[in-house]
Amino acid sequence: GMMGGKGWFAPQAMYPGFAMNPGFTAQAAQKWSASPAATSSADIHWLTITEASPLVQQGLPLEGPAAVYEKGVDVFSSSTHILSDIVGDISTEVTITHDADWEQFPDIGEAIKAATGEEHCFAVATCPGMSTWAIGVANGWKGRESAARVALALALAAQNPQIMATLASTYPEFGALCRSQGFGGGAGGAQANGKSKAVKQAAFAPAAAEADVPPVHFLSVAGDSKLVLAGLPADAPAIAHTKQLKEFFSNAHNILSELVEDVSAAVTFEDDPEWNVMPEVGAALKEAGAEDNCYCIAACEAHACWGVGLASGWKARESAAKLALAMAVAQNTGRLEELAQTYPEFGAVLASAGLIEQPQKRRRKGGW
Repeated sequence: GMMGGKGWFAPQAMYPGFAMNPGFTAQAAQKWSASPAATSSADIHWLTITEASPLVQQGLPLEGPAAVYEKGVDVFSSSTHILSDIVGDISTEVTITHDADWEQFPDIGEAIKAATGEEHCFAVATCPGMSTWAIGVANGWKGRESAARVALALALAAQNPQIMATLASTYPEFGALCRSQGFGGGAGGAQANGKSKAVKQAAFAPAAAEADVPPVHFLSVAGDSKLVLAGLPADAPAIAHTKQLKEFFSNAHNILSELVEDVSAAVTFEDDPEWNVMPEVGAALKEAGAEDNCYCIAACEAHACWGVGLASGWKARESAAKLALAMAVAQNTGRLEELAQTYPEFGAVLASAGLIEQPQKRRRKGGW
């Protein structure tokens, strides 16, 4: 289920060149409201696959959309144009694999069956350069190709509001499809049409080799910030949570508990998904070169420290904020080295951020 009462999600992109803008939904909605409605919109299902899936084995995320082909729906006839506007040359950037008999991806066949209530023939479209996959569902080969292209275009545009807004104005039928999925609706954005699950994007790892440790950014806010006025320092670390690196965050609560006796009593969390509670923190994140994303601030007055966690989902933000706060408190109390020994993953993050000596060069996949 969703995370009770905290249905905040923002599509998230982490690969270079895909800048996000937290205020995008409202602007995009104004831009598109002028478009004529398309005849009817395609049927989209967002699928979640397991770690065992061949797609995940290839390094692709756990989530992607499936589009069900329908004759006469405009968006399918413009699928090639829409997709090539995003990726350039479809023939080199995108692979479409037809699996009408569920031989290569039986798990996806099952996921579609669970979502639609019946068995379907499908094709899988992957765009490895942007770590994205999507599914086209149809009986005929051509229908599957078109639907797979539409679904992949939707999955890619969902990660980049600028691209989505441009495509939506060029192809009103695609704009209608995006709106039907809850993208570009009003200020609450992701909550439009109660489709918050549509925006539940997987995280995208940067292609750089450094991607095996979550990046740390050091923020600095001005003296008139609410944080500084509350007696906290102007500087703090920020850490972005990504699904690929979730093992780094699994101990966040334990690490923080070693530094702060009672986390629930000593630490306050200020969740600011829309950047409106403490916009100065959003500005500091931008200045530090962090990705644009929803953030949560964790502060501990007893230690006069704060930290920021970035992620589209609330639980992930809280986890990353705990880790960032732990880093700040450990640094203040001189316990970085000791905690790095107890929690090697934490050590790897500290080392990559330059706070402690790098233990034996880089952390290898199988531990140290």
